[in-house]
Amino acid sequence: MTSKSRSSRKALPYLLIGAAFVATVAYVLTVLPNAAGRSAQQSAESPATPSSAIPHSDGLSDSFEGYRMVPVSLPEKRGKAVPFSFRLHGPDGAPLTSLAIVQAKPMHLYLIRQDISGYQHLHPTLEGDVWSTPIDLDDGGSYRFYAEFMPHGWRGAALGDPVILGLAFVIAGDTKLAPLPAPAASSVAGPYTMERADGTSHLFVNRGTLLRFRVPGATLEPYLDAIAHMSAFEVRTQGLIHLHAASNELAFHAQFPNRGEYRLFIEFQASGAVHQAAFTIFVT
Repeated sequence: MTSKSRSSRKALPYLLIGAAFVATVAYVLTVLPNAAGRSAQQSAESPATPSSAIPHSDGLSDSFEGYRMVPVSLPEKRGKAVPFSFRLHGPDGAPLTSLAIVQAKPMHLYLIRQDISGYQHLHPTLEGDVWSTPIDLDDGGSYRFYAEFMPHGWRGAALGDPVILGLAFVIAGDTKLAPLPAPAASSVAGPYTMERADGTSHLFVNRGTLLRFRVPGATLEPYLDAIAHMSAFEVRTQGLIHLHAASNELAFHAQFPNRGEYRLFIEFQASGAVHQAAFTIFVT
């Protein structure tokens, strides 16, 4: 081997290291700034999802953070005043019988069918350690109960986040499923027509928004310590978000976590009677 060949072999590792160094510098000067620019652009286009120290329950499970909803008797047939009863258990396993009063009641119970129809808002009574209420069922199908309550000392109380637990049940027999109504700018509620201020405009996922409504010709009265109540069900999962109108206006501060359709049930009181309007919205 010649001296020139040996010199070339010795120089080769240094040439390789030098080439790697040049490539690294080029990457730092070219790729990383572009990536940072794209990241900044994405942040500007898509606001960061706000984080919460308190996880939210949505009624899709019978347990959450140690709290459990245990059925005593589930409805088995359609009809009027069908009995339903259950127990609540706390993280220590003991029956839960003392709850904070929220919106004038210790517990709010909601019912919806799999097609997001048949909505009911009920208030169970407590006897011993069993909560119970009669319900009306005029059709078969798969249903879900949502028990919303605020335990004493619950860490979500400061943010107004209740615990929401759920129980599903099935009423056998022929069922006439209702199609989901398309988004509309108004909804008939008894003798009144509720209007959505923003018409049928879509909302944006994980972006806080103000849902505003009005009821021409109605003098709204307080109902369960609020001017109005909204139960928003995600159509795909049936997850529940329950909101109350801000101040004395029909305005709800809302933020929806998933894309897709939601069905809103809004309850308000006028002339001494409670009325219910319903809207479909799309979150994109």
